[in-house]
Amino acid sequence: MPAISMHNSFESSPFNDDSGVALQVPGAAHDEHWSATARAFAETGGLVSGDELAERLRQNANSSEKISPVDPVSLVARWIVTQAVVTLESPWGTMLPLFQFDLSNATVHPNLRPVLSELRGAFDDAELALWFVTPNDWLAGAAPAQMMHTDLQAVRQAARSDRFVAVGF
Repeated sequence: MPAISMHNSFESSPFNDDSGVALQVPGAAHDEHWSATARAFAETGGLVSGDELAERLRQNANSSEKISPVDPVSLVARWIVTQAVVTLESPWGTMLPLFQFDLSNATVHPNLRPVLSELRGAFDDAELALWFVTPNDWLAGAAPAQMMHTDLQAVRQAARSDRFVAVGF
């Protein structure tokens, strides 16, 4: 059974033990699914748990004077509960793709909100998360997560088009 490895340097990931060795996911179907999922998000920063994200925000706040001292756990929880971010359920709990955050400022990337507003309701959480990392024909084969930061209008138009194809309006 192949192991899952994540493209993220945070060693406490549920995909790695404390030594950084990749862990096995129970069952071949889970193993294959999560390996493919990890690979899909690798080029955009990987996936982290809410606790990992909060710890990264805490570390950045401790090393930066420009970030206000906000409780990172509450901040991440608020983002998840209000659906301000893309989440993906895993056997380890809720995972968050890193492409959507500006960790240096402890914020959600401002270009995410208008794209999410086009897509919410058309896709479930897993489909929505994968939409961002899947090559998109409307974007000449580029993944929306990679183009979102450089050509928001094109990504919004791709989201509108895909929403129309999915739900008809």
